[in-house]
Amino acid sequence: MFIRVSLSFFLVLLLLSNCKQTSKESKAILSKIQKTEYAKGFLVENFETYKILYILQPYTDKKDTLRYILAKDKSQIPKDLQKIPFIKTPIQRIVTTSTTHLALLEALDGLNILVGANSLDYVFSSKIQQKIVENKVLKLADQTVEVEKILILKPDLVMVSGMESSRMPNYQKIIDAGIPVFINSEWLEQNPLGKAEWIKIMGLLLDKEEQADAFFKDVAGKYLLIKEKASKVQNKKSIAAGVPYKDTWYVPAGESFGAVFLRDAGAQYIFSDTKGTASLQMTKEAVFDKFADADIWLNAEPPMQIGNTFFCDYQKFKSVKIQQIYDRQNRLSTNGGNDYWESGVIHPEWVLSDLVKILYPEILPQEPFHYYRKIEINCK
Repeated sequence: MFIRVSLSFFLVLLLLSNCKQTSKESKAILSKIQKTEYAKGFLVENFETYKILYILQPYTDKKDTLRYILAKDKSQIPKDLQKIPFIKTPIQRIVTTSTTHLALLEALDGLNILVGANSLDYVFSSKIQQKIVENKVLKLADQTVEVEKILILKPDLVMVSGMESSRMPNYQKIIDAGIPVFINSEWLEQNPLGKAEWIKIMGLLLDKEEQADAFFKDVAGKYLLIKEKASKVQNKKSIAAGVPYKDTWYVPAGESFGAVFLRDAGAQYIFSDTKGTASLQMTKEAVFDKFADADIWLNAEPPMQIGNTFFCDYQKFKSVKIQQIYDRQNRLSTNGGNDYWESGVIHPEWVLSDLVKILYPEILPQEPFHYYRKIEINCK
């Protein structure tokens, strides 16, 4: 375990903010920090009767740090910290705004506290679908914040995804009502295991820290074992990734979590050395030339209205000629909910397993496909 660079810098600033601290006092502060292994977006400071949870990158448009106080009783918190948003743990009622939040709850057997959520039309989990049928969870709008409905539900917590800071006023009435709005920024992590480590946050909220730690330890152990096996491959296979939309082809930048997956799977990816943590916007013509000789085409998901006939325009691609085309739609609900975007965040070992099985099937011959599937096309 170790503290990442950004975390170390944050702690140095914390210590330097009080120049009168002795070396002994500084060490005492550091000893309270619960270190993360891969996640860069949060840290936890432990005290005897409460915890301070720091979200280091809550917004997409500016650098900031948010603090939340977690405790069983607000009276246990020092007076000088009373103005920090307080979350009573374990939480008993939660509203979520992303399917990845639902996966965190389900992994820790916490679906019983879910009272409202959006994106429910696209949920894959059969357990959550059953709660919807039984009217045990209120369906909220996807594009707007339904403040009045949320207030009626009286949740202990509303969990939202990292966003532009300008959107926070949309939740002000909820905050004014004494309901904490918690920003979950796991999607901003660039390491797949960093994303999965956010299950520890849900563990804190549910008072299930040991269960969350054990879950993550198991996931990380399996992921690293698969990565190690893939690293021993001598002849790496090359890949194409994604599909163009109109005249633009979006491909994973070299520092993005998608590129990390490809690297850990032992793939040869032509854009692996590029800078950036999001997607590269390339012209279709430029990418066509780069991907034409790739052995395998991954994340090949054209618009539904076009379907697999899309690939008939790419018959010069080696991957199309040899029928090595794969998408991430192996686990879909009847309404089109894709489990890759639900449980895939906390199960990066399954994603990596799929990629390695596609690239080097001899490494994981008995492992089933979880999220990926092979696409069959017929252009005759």
